[in-house]
Amino acid sequence: MKSVADVKLAAPCGLYCGACIDRLVYKSCHGCGCLCGECDATEHHKQCDVYQCCVNGKKLVDCSECLEFPCTRLIHFCYNPVWMHHLPVIENLRRRRTVGMGKWLEEQKRFWENEWYRRAWLWFQRECEERLKKYVEESKTLEE
Repeated sequence: MKSVADVKLAAPCGLYCGACIDRLVYKSCHGCGCLCGECDATEHHKQCDVYQCCVNGKKLVDCSECLEFPCTRLIHFCYNPVWMHHLPVIENLRRRRTVGMGKWLEEQKRFWENEWYRRAWLWFQRECEERLKKYVEESKTLEE
């Protein structure tokens, strides 16, 4: 098994936190598996329906352990039009289940060492953040 620090980077939803803008750019998160209470993971855990269901509700390590995998909640998380960088989660979980957590983490670390992919992914995450801001602004207008 990989180190505790590495395992923190394997989110229950299937995201690899080692390629997350909150970790790489903002330096505000240690990964979804972090329980320090001082980084952004704490707030993510409170707001994330997938985390609430999987970890807090069913006491699972990740969604691939669930008998309902992939459930409607995870499918909508994957294909959310605001957070399009969630697209790989279901396939990531399938891969993780096939090769094991340690090997999957090694594969992810190697893949994201490619600067071109990493920079493109961070650009994509910034685009998702902009979509969220626009959505929030438009939602306020609709409520008025």
